[in-house]
Amino acid sequence: LARAVELEGDLITTSMETLRNLHNAGRLGVHVVSGIQDRLANHGLGHFPDPLPNYQHEEVRIYKQGTQVAKIVEAVLSPSDRGDRVLREAANVDTSEKLQKIRELICD
Repeated sequence: LARAVELEGDLITTSMETLRNLHNAGRLGVHVVSGIQDRLANHGLGHFPDPLPNYQHEEVRIYKQGTQVAKIVEAVLSPSDRGDRVLREAANVDTSEKLQKIRELICD
């Protein structure tokens, strides 16, 4: 999964069903979801929503921690002055492309 995230530009959207299957679990109970969250963190991956949903058909966004994408995701999810600076800087690098990515992150 970590390699797939890297190949897709440090960000993918997938279902809880896929994450459950990668975790080799039968049902998405509290302990399975907690285990998935731990494994994602151990591989340097963040996720949204947090906490992960308990339903297999729910979509989740997985991103690589420490990347520019992660900084933008975290800035959007946790409003702050620092986050605002991150968003402004991202927008100033290539305004149209970066704004589109931010819109996608917020609206999806």
